[in-house]
Amino acid sequence: MEYALGNLVVHIHWVIAKPALPGWEDIRQTVTGHTFYYIYSGKGVFRCENKDVEVERGTIVYLWPGLSLYMKSSEAYPLRMTMLLFDCASLRRIENKWSTPEPIERMRMPFLLQLKSEHMGKIGELFREAEREWVPGDYVREARVKSVWYRLVQELHEAAEAGGRQSGEEEITAVLRSFKEKLDTEFAAELRITELAEQTGFSPVYIRRTFAARYGQSPKEYLDQLRNEHAIRRLRFTGESITEIASACGYSDVYQFSKTFKKRSGFSPSEYRRLRRD
Repeated sequence: MEYALGNLVVHIHWVIAKPALPGWEDIRQTVTGHTFYYIYSGKGVFRCENKDVEVERGTIVYLWPGLSLYMKSSEAYPLRMTMLLFDCASLRRIENKWSTPEPIERMRMPFLLQLKSEHMGKIGELFREAEREWVPGDYVREARVKSVWYRLVQELHEAAEAGGRQSGEEEITAVLRSFKEKLDTEFAAELRITELAEQTGFSPVYIRRTFAARYGQSPKEYLDQLRNEHAIRRLRFTGESITEIASACGYSDVYQFSKTFKKRSGFSPSEYRRLRRD
């Protein structure tokens, strides 16, 4: 199923280090959950679906539910790795209601991912942090590992997405990420999309098209939605006036705010606030 990273919920079953012992062999015992392996050092062979693949330092192995695996470490260069076993599901909140959790059958990651150097250090350190923090039965420590998992999954998805790109694609991806971050952090300012696009070095038409292909909407549509989402939360959770909220969310005046908000939600800001607080 498709999922958004922000909607994922996780239960961590186990985090364990596989020590660097020459020639060790093992099989995947639990096939009902998801498993990540991160290989810090060494070499070995993993057998999955009757195919042998060589693994080495900087490799991420992802096993989805139902997938069997046989592992063998090299005698001369023993594998040192961390295993993270978990279940995850998509859980959405729409207005005041939670959806029913939908188990994730398979994440958007390949079976094997050889990390590039720019990803290796950060992802390796996240696995080390999970390994250090994991204490089964200690709910505080388990919560810390969950926080690591969320950061880790974000990094792994980005690494997997970058894995198949050519250098030109990597450049535009970095540009789009920076462009989106500017919208995310400066949404309350008076932003001109065309001027921002021109600053990237690419044509505004190209930026609009590639942004929409990557994020599902044009930069203007994304900015309008982002401002609206900030306004919704200020209306529901603060006592700020409509004028203050309009200014804080990037609208030039109350009239523009009210007109835009009603068009998106069907209610004026005042009506929305009253309905959500009743």
